[in-house]
Amino acid sequence: MRKSTPISGILVLALAPALVAQSTANWDSVKQLTAGKEIRVTLNDGRNLRGTFQSATDEALTVAIPNSQEALSRTMVIRIASKGKGHRLRNSLIGLGVGAGAGLIAGAVADRCPAGHGCWFPNVGKEILTPFGAAVGAIVGALIPTGRWRDVYRVK
Repeated sequence: MRKSTPISGILVLALAPALVAQSTANWDSVKQLTAGKEIRVTLNDGRNLRGTFQSATDEALTVAIPNSQEALSRTMVIRIASKGKGHRLRNSLIGLGVGAGAGLIAGAVADRCPAGHGCWFPNVGKEILTPFGAAVGAIVGALIPTGRWRDVYRVK
């Protein structure tokens, strides 16, 4: 059996104020949110509110929800999450490239002509399927949801 050293006890006592300060520092991150930021608030009575951040003090949080504005006591709040930035343009461009590549490959396969047979429209598959694939890929990329929710404050 191994004995604990007095150094580990001293280390725990030295870190205790930092751990307590860390839990109060989370509320400071709430106060640093910008007005108009979309947030989700979970309350200790089980309700969830989704709205836009208005302001925060040391004691309360103000959230604009559809048709009203709620002032919530800090003691009522269990969790606050903010919505991250979306990447629709980036996803759309990636989808455009992937779709164009897939359309080009499908067009090349469709345009194959067996030896000895004359092809009347040798590149029609590539000319039609490449832009069609690019358009479909761009639309699918734009529809992919992005902008995850991240916790700003959470009671442990």
